Order: sequence, then C-alpha cells, then structure tokens
Amino acid sequence: MKVDNFGNKLGFTGAIIDSHMHVGNWPRNGNRNDMLHFDKSSIDTFTRTPLNVNIQGQPQQDEVVKVIFSNLNALYAEGKDELEGNREILSICEKDSKYYALAACQPSKTEGNAVKINNLIQENPGKFVGLKFHPRSFGAQADSEIYQSYMFLADRYKLPCLFHCDVQVKPDGKLVDKISSPEAIHNLARKFPNVPVIMGHMGAGDAKSHQNAIDELLKSIDDRDSRLYVDISWVDWGKDGQSNTNKPSIVKLIKELQKRNATDRILFGTDAPLGCFGEAPSNGLNPKQAYEKVVGDLKTVIKENFKDQADDLIDKIFYKNADNLFFKKDWAISETKKVKNTPIIKILGMVAGVLALIGLGGVLMDKMSAKEDNVNK
Repeated sequence: MKVDNFGNKLGFTGAIIDSHMHVGNWPRNGNRNDMLHFDKSSIDTFTRTPLNVNIQGQPQQDEVVKVIFSNLNALYAEGKDELEGNREILSICEKDSKYYALAACQPSKTEGNAVKINNLIQENPGKFVGLKFHPRSFGAQADSEIYQSYMFLADRYKLPCLFHCDVQVKPDGKLVDKISSPEAIHNLARKFPNVPVIMGHMGAGDAKSHQNAIDELLKSIDDRDSRLYVDISWVDWGKDGQSNTNKPSIVKLIKELQKRNATDRILFGTDAPLGCFGEAPSNGLNPKQAYEKVVGDLKTVIKENFKDQADDLIDKIFYKNADNLFFKKDWAISETKKVKNTPIIKILGMVAGVLALIGLGGVLMDKMSAKEDNVNK
C-alpha cells in the first residue's frame, strides 16, 4: 500500500497526482462573450470516487489523491487581478485537503511588479505550491524581463513554475511567434537555474510541436543549464479531440530521458476540466470516462513499451515525480549539486536579482526595516 509524504495511506492500485487542472471561467474558443464556467464540482468529478481504469484489458481502480490547480479567472487579460483570483482558489483549498494551489501570475498587467504575489505568499505560508504563467493569454513572451521578479520569488520560496507552452506554426511550417514557445521558456529558465520550470502541454499542438519541447528539455539536461520539466496534458491528441492511444511522442520522450537517467522530468496532467474533461464531450464519453480512458491508455502504452521498467515509470509519472517536485522538494535541498553554476549563469542570476528588486521597489521602502526576511532585504 502506497503512503504519501503526509503519512496518508493510499489504498487504491494506482495513486495519481494531477499536476495541471483548473477552476474558474474561460472564454470558449477565445470568445469573451461565450464564457465557460467551472466550479469546484467540475474537478470533484475526478477526485470524489475511484477511477475505473482498463490497463491491457485488465480493470483496476485508481485514485486522484492530489490536484494541483490554478484559477482560470486570473489567467486571461480581462479576468480578475492577482489578489482576487488567487484568494478565490485558496478558499477552495481550505475546504479540501486534496487540492493545492498554483498562484496565477500576471506580469504583463503588473509591468513586472510581483508585490501582490509576494504579499500573498507571505500572508499564506505554505498554501501555494507553485506559480502559474500563461504567456499566450497575456501576449508577453516567456523570456521577457517582466517575468524576472516573479522568478526571483519562485527561487526565494522554492516554488516550481508552470508555464503554458505552445508552438504555433504557419501551414508552411514557419514559426508564428515565440510567445509561449519551449525556446522562450528555456531561455527564461536558464537565468534561474535552480527554479523548476514546467513546460505545460509539452509544446501543445502536433508531433512537431512536441518534438520542439522534447529538444529543449533534452538540451537543458545535457547542458545542465536549467531545471526544465514537461507535463503531458494534451500530448499526442489529434485536432479531432481524440487521444492517440499509441502515444508516440510520450514513448519517444521516455526513451530519451531513460538514456539520461532523467525520467523524473515528466509529470502527469490533464488540463481538466477543459476539453473532453468538461468543456465538450468526446467520442460519446462523459468527462470522467474520458479521464479514465486517458489514464488507462497511457499506462497500457507504458507497459507495452517498457516491460519490466513499466511499473516504476508509471509510479514516477503519475505520482512520485509530482510528489517530489511540489511537496517533498528534494531538488531544493541538493540544488547546488545538480545544476552547473557557470560564470555566465552567475552573472544572469545577479542581473535577474537586480531587475527583481526594481519590480519590488515599493516593498523595499515599506518593509525593509520591518521584516528581516522581506524579499527585498
């Protein structure tokens, strides 16, 4: 029987931490006049009762034991501000021990000033397990300077950062922009090599987009210049809203990470309740059935492709990796041993700190003498 790091017994065959979920309002297909609404009940669908999962033709019961989620209301430009949006999500976490908050950040709206997020973290110690960014939604490229004060806070408070990640290309294959691209996210991560940075959706889109994210992830590992991760929400899905049961990009990813002893860099996530998990039915399945199918398909593919190593991989991808990243945080304890701190990275770190202090200047003046542990001491 599995036991989580809080000492809770996990009595089901498979324990799952979903590292990418949401509540709140979201514009359907970008239309602000057609808003989708998801309250806590939308994700309770996946957590209140066991999942009935089919793995290689064999049924088993799994359980989503932890949900790491953010508030959609604070992840688009016309939505609620950082304070209101993140306080909403904290109220949900207070009522349910399975739910853990990512603080939605809006660097383009605050012009890079992270005072509000800093204050929220200080006022609610231990209640945020990470930060969430959506460069595409706010139109601010992921490697621009306005993110740096937020990353400075992530470094200080040892908080992983989840970035919406996508690669948008023209029909001729040329890149449209780098706003949420793996390249831009990696560029930012290099400046903060001890901050875990997650490329949500592993580039999104098609196999070429996923390969772009895989390339950046492997580059970061080989160069030891940053601490990049991927979550696999919407990876190997078709434009018709159907999941590719063979999961070719995920299989390729796992094989490459095995060569580098780095399979800890993969996180299970779904983006629920968006898409077939609540936004729109898919293939006649209700949201929970769609969730169960995704879990079963992925576990089946891992067992078929990785044989004796499958159980360990499943345990890591669905539970252990997220448990360590967000809760146990072994990476924070030994961070200086795992990341090569080259002279250029040291210089970039110093620059990032200066920019962060500029963004947090108001806090410096008000609190320097009041609190020794202020972010601007």
